[in-house]
Amino acid sequence: MSLGENPRRHMHRIYTRRGDTGATATRGRERVAKDDPRVASYGTLYELNAHLGLALASLMAATPAAAQPEWALLAAGLEQIQHRLFYVGRDLSRGRGLSGREDPSTLPEHVTRLETLLDMLAAKTPPWKPFTLPGGSVTASHLFVATTVCRRAEREIVTLSRLSSVPEPVLAWVNRLSDLLFVAGRYVNGVLGFQEPQLADPRDGF
Repeated sequence: MSLGENPRRHMHRIYTRRGDTGATATRGRERVAKDDPRVASYGTLYELNAHLGLALASLMAATPAAAQPEWALLAAGLEQIQHRLFYVGRDLSRGRGLSGREDPSTLPEHVTRLETLLDMLAAKTPPWKPFTLPGGSVTASHLFVATTVCRRAEREIVTLSRLSSVPEPVLAWVNRLSDLLFVAGRYVNGVLGFQEPQLADPRDGF
């Protein structure tokens, strides 16, 4: 296809031009600014999903030679969490237009499933020494980055909850996910033989 051809002959356009004025639509068909707290919250979840994709790719590449059943369960869990993040974002994007007409996708049982995986990994993780820095292996570092993005998403959802309705299990699910990702990073470091760097004496370094 040359630049002079009409691209609509070959594919559907990815752009609609409807957002050129800085507004977008929620699932309730409510037009809001793109920096609206609701849009910011599910936008951060999309950012988190991208980080989880990177963490999962790194996890698969770093799979240890010795069988680690928890490692495989973590990989499967991260993949399922990527799907769940889509539905959590959908719950947040409902807006006022769908309030009361559609049940949320995120349920208390989804929080429980996160806790089950979290507890399993924590049982296989060395005791945490307070005041460590995020780091160690590349895979764990990806998970620690995802942890910080998840916690930012949680803060944004708290802000949104003060302004508008948020399904009750959503906030608990995102809170528990941040804990899981932190523990997962430490679990990965332990399996790969890494430790998180200890915080230096305040008199040292820069």
